Amino acid sequence: MDIINELELRRILKKRQTGNKFTGALIKKILDESLPWEEKRAFWHFLFNSGRIEILAHTLTQALKGKARIPFDLFVQICTHAGLKPKSTVVASVLKGARKQAATDELIGPRGWDRFDTRFQQIRTHLLKQKTSEQKHFKDGLLEKFEFLQSQRMTEQAGRVLRRMVELYPEDIQFRKLKDNFEEQWARDVLSTHMAALSSEKLDRTLTAPSTSDQEMLKCFATEGEKISLEHREFAADLAIGFWFLEDYSKALESLAWAAPSLASDWMKAELLFESRRFIECIELLNVLEVKYIEDPESTFSVSYLRAQCLYLCGQQAAGLEMLQSIARVRPNYRSASALILQWTEGAPWE
Repeated sequence: MDIINELELRRILKKRQTGNKFTGALIKKILDESLPWEEKRAFWHFLFNSGRIEILAHTLTQALKGKARIPFDLFVQICTHAGLKPKSTVVASVLKGARKQAATDELIGPRGWDRFDTRFQQIRTHLLKQKTSEQKHFKDGLLEKFEFLQSQRMTEQAGRVLRRMVELYPEDIQFRKLKDNFEEQWARDVLSTHMAALSSEKLDRTLTAPSTSDQEMLKCFATEGEKISLEHREFAADLAIGFWFLEDYSKALESLAWAAPSLASDWMKAELLFESRRFIECIELLNVLEVKYIEDPESTFSVSYLRAQCLYLCGQQAAGLEMLQSIARVRPNYRSASALILQWTEGAPWE
């Protein structure tokens, strides 16, 4: 039952109306031509489930006289409970009406008329096969989506899809095994990332923090540089380079924000994000630059080269190395990529 209809029924029930007023309110909803069928259906079934069979039968009669749509499953059920044997013309009308209104699925449940016409069983068998096929297609689609996301290393999205798969099919052994393997791999990735973070912390501790007087000087330098950049935007990039040399990457990025948009400023921002170890932000920017400069073949290699380093330093060593090896295969003279491969593999052969 739709949540909107549940709220509407709750509103009607809370009025605590007497029997006639209450059923009258329900019938009014059912016969309201402005309401869509899916909303009306909930009220039909409320009458049936609450035992108001006589009122339901009367309402069905009114709807049929007004040539309005009726719930075919309830019509068959109340006729069966009343012991009525349908005429062949009535059966034909029900089957024709269900097909015309795309409501043949309503004939899956009630079995009371199966002995009067074999077409009900045939329709049920056909619909069950169709729904089984649709369900299998949906299930296979979920699995395909999960495998695609996992192959693209979109771990968070793949995890959400996998949780949905297990919720929908808790008895599926294959999905349970996938979940166990996924969680194990996720734990390995977390540990790998944690170890990489520990290594980076050791490197960061070797940096000498500026003294108080140096901090004041840098602050003054940044303030005056910002004032100049407001009038001369070309100075912003030079100021960013100055802070880069001073290893103050955050101020370098702040200064670069005043620079005019250009290929150089875009790549400088990516390099600064990388140097400041903001690898996730760097990868997100690289995704944008890859599309922005798609017509430049050199940009594709530059993006892949920097992305590989980000992945490697984020703990995704295998993905980073694989990407770097792909660059080296296409461009054997790309010395920076070859040098990094030797460094990451400690000189081990990779081809």
